[in-house]
Amino acid sequence: MYFVICVFMALCGLVTEILFTEMFHTWFKVVLAVGSSASAGYAIARGLRFVAKQTKWFASPALMTTFYIGWACVLVIVIIVTLILKARKKKAA
Repeated sequence: MYFVICVFMALCGLVTEILFTEMFHTWFKVVLAVGSSASAGYAIARGLRFVAKQTKWFASPALMTTFYIGWACVLVIVIIVTLILKARKKKAA
């Protein structure tokens, strides 16, 4: 259940940032991106931990370590996608 809630929170934050990008200040967009990335990272950590417990293929990873790795990966992906979209917007204009 925590996995679904975290994914929902992450998607709501990212959708809000995309839909209202013209209205928000830059610092608020950064806060939304970091919060959404943290929520998605926690969802990834919970999902990996659940899979590890159910399959017993490998030892259950530490939750916080997996959270930090997931959060960092999602944040890097958000930054890369933002830069790509900004470059396309500049190229089209």
